Amino acid sequence: MPPPPNGDAGLFAAREVAGEVERVTYRNAETGFSVVRLRLEQGGIVTLVGALPELAPGERVRARGQAKRHPTYGAQFQVEDIARQLPVSREGIVAYLASGLIPGIGPKIAERLYEHFGDQALEVLRNQPERLQEVPGIGRRRVGEARKAAKEQERLERLVVALRPYEVPLHVARKIELHYGDRAEAVVQREPFQLWRDVGGIGFLTADRVARAMGIREDAPERLEAVVLYLLQSAADEGHVALPDSLIPERGARFSATKEDLSTAVQRLAEDGSLVRDGELLYLTRAFQMESRVARAVAQRLRREVQPIMLRQKGTLSQEQAEAAARALSSPLFVLTGGPGTGKTTTVRAIAQGARTRGLRVALAAPTGRAAKRVQEASGVPASTLHRLLGLRGPLAETREVEADLLIVDESSMIDLWLFDRLLQALPATTRLVLVGDADQLPPVGAGEPFTQLLTLPFVPRAELREVFRQAAESGIVQGAHRIRQGQLPHTSEDFLWLRAESPEELQALALRMATEELPRRGFEPDEIQVLSAGHRNETGVQALNAALQARLNPAKGRPEVKLGDRIFRLGDRVVQLRNDYQRGALNGEVGRITALSARDRAATVTFPDPGGEREVPYSQDELRQLQLGYATTVHKAQGSEYRAVVLVLSAQHWLLLGRNLFYTAVTRAREVLCIVAPQRAVWQALRNAGRGVRYGRMAERIAALYGGGER
Repeated sequence: MPPPPNGDAGLFAAREVAGEVERVTYRNAETGFSVVRLRLEQGGIVTLVGALPELAPGERVRARGQAKRHPTYGAQFQVEDIARQLPVSREGIVAYLASGLIPGIGPKIAERLYEHFGDQALEVLRNQPERLQEVPGIGRRRVGEARKAAKEQERLERLVVALRPYEVPLHVARKIELHYGDRAEAVVQREPFQLWRDVGGIGFLTADRVARAMGIREDAPERLEAVVLYLLQSAADEGHVALPDSLIPERGARFSATKEDLSTAVQRLAEDGSLVRDGELLYLTRAFQMESRVARAVAQRLRREVQPIMLRQKGTLSQEQAEAAARALSSPLFVLTGGPGTGKTTTVRAIAQGARTRGLRVALAAPTGRAAKRVQEASGVPASTLHRLLGLRGPLAETREVEADLLIVDESSMIDLWLFDRLLQALPATTRLVLVGDADQLPPVGAGEPFTQLLTLPFVPRAELREVFRQAAESGIVQGAHRIRQGQLPHTSEDFLWLRAESPEELQALALRMATEELPRRGFEPDEIQVLSAGHRNETGVQALNAALQARLNPAKGRPEVKLGDRIFRLGDRVVQLRNDYQRGALNGEVGRITALSARDRAATVTFPDPGGEREVPYSQDELRQLQLGYATTVHKAQGSEYRAVVLVLSAQHWLLLGRNLFYTAVTRAREVLCIVAPQRAVWQALRNAGRGVRYGRMAERIAALYGGGER
């Protein structure tokens, strides 16, 4: 080892330092980036920085790297590799034991362990944990926890070292370790593409980097097959159920894969059952099976004869609404669509009342909690989310049978092929199904668009409500929404505002002023105001808007908070769930509030609104990554929700995302006031871009073939 650093000059000359961790000044739990104060063996202090394992005070380490000068913090040692060594001093051993790395061992028990085992305490913990019971106060359960934690920590350390060159975040390494256990290192070294298939957070590109580093050739069969599967999975993330085989060479070229090699890989995957070729379309096998199953279920349902139900109490229904309700009550499957102000909810209420009058059991559901609550309040019929109605506990979990004679599903345009498949599997053959939605809104986030596909089939019973009622017609929001549907520039009014600006900085400032000053002056509470944007990044994206809104609406001021990367969560923050977590009942897009938070445990409790009240969901440090601040959210995430006031930011920074269905969906989220903050060119771009985009798949074709085609 080189001579110890002597001041800055010595530090900059050193390529290796060793010592005892005095303090962990900062740590990003997501990336592992840390700032650590290290007391050197030969005396003196060095600040280590870099992606480091989870270190504890008292721990001894030996680090290789190079010193650099930070413009603010001065000399720092940038770590390239680090090896952990057990501490040897009393203070170091006790500090390490009490650091929280081993559950159930705090400062008092750490002192007892040292008193009993002396300098051998850590060796006993790692190699003879059963001896911990010699110390008063440590029972069999705690010994088991210590043994498990020590083994996992040692295994995780080895894995982190193996994955460090591939920029795999620490929390993802932890997922790998939890998924594979003792096999983790072997899988990384021998089957790196398996990481992408099995472990959330490991993308194909990361797995490919690991594979190449392990010596797997570009043209290796397993790599080419993984490329094809990745292309099909990526297509599903774009909304496609399948992908034309002609697009495979074009999309695969960036992976240095030739057309011939990819064609051979496709053939192998088809032979082993991993994918299905249907004409020019390639499907992942599970997607092909799903689409085929949905088509059979729909065709069978449409052929079924049902007992007609007369709509006796037409009340204040228009002729259009009454005819729609009567047809819905007499159809095994019915699709109801229409724009804002056309009375879809009134028609839903009439359908439900008509069925109840005949003694039928009626269920009402929607894809999101907010949508279910809204339709319940508007219709007077109890509602739930589709996931809870079906009892979904995971992507592969069984559904429970729907106990109803008539099921009405609102906001059906949000339902993707996977959820529609689960719904049809859970629906008894005798249950009538009414799908309600607006075909001009954004398509589902997931693959497929069943609602829109059903509307293309002339033999599917349906009704489109066109008449806008007088009270709704007086709303500037409703008028504006219908003009947007037709590609026309909306008129401004008292409840449809348009503030124009050009620069991203001006747009952000205007959005903040409206959300935190002007709209509150009009009597809107912060929870009644939602800021929407087309994208996530840049000054006008959700991330920057959320940070700025949090600073104004929920500033620090001594509130407990947890930092995760560039995200800060505080007690009282509005948050949105980013993905489905079936086990804990938190669904993608749900908005809640942090009602409890522990900065020490890096944990929180979020309260979500439900149709029947409220629901509390606890979040650990790892689970907090499923959340994002919810003061601003994307239009996609807001779909199915409604707010008293909406501030919509349209910016040239998100030019490729701007489209008519996005604009229309955003406008129809506002109930009382809509404020658009946008330059004119961004609004025109949204109006001009009317294409919904092609979604590859054959659901409608399959239904038509199975049903026999033609009117019925």
